[in-house]
Amino acid sequence: MRIEIFSKPDCIYCTKSKNLLEGLGLEYSENSINDYKTKQQFLEAIGKKVKTVPQIKINNKLVGGYNQLVEYFTDKGLVNYKGEIINE
Repeated sequence: MRIEIFSKPDCIYCTKSKNLLEGLGLEYSENSINDYKTKQQFLEAIGKKVKTVPQIKINNKLVGGYNQLVEYFTDKGLVNYKGEIINE
């Protein structure tokens, strides 16, 4: 599974997204807005005009932000609707 997080510094939901992925034992790459010369280049890397971060891609498909990431893993039975990891 290839996971990319598009983020900015001091972003609470970016941190929550990374913590969730780490808690699930998943590796990801991070692309900070500071890594790009312009905001337009950042948006082009995401592949869609968005107004918030984080934006998360899984296997090159845009999932969305933190709430959509929680939904993605809820559907897979790995977390509950609060984003808490389900231990079986």
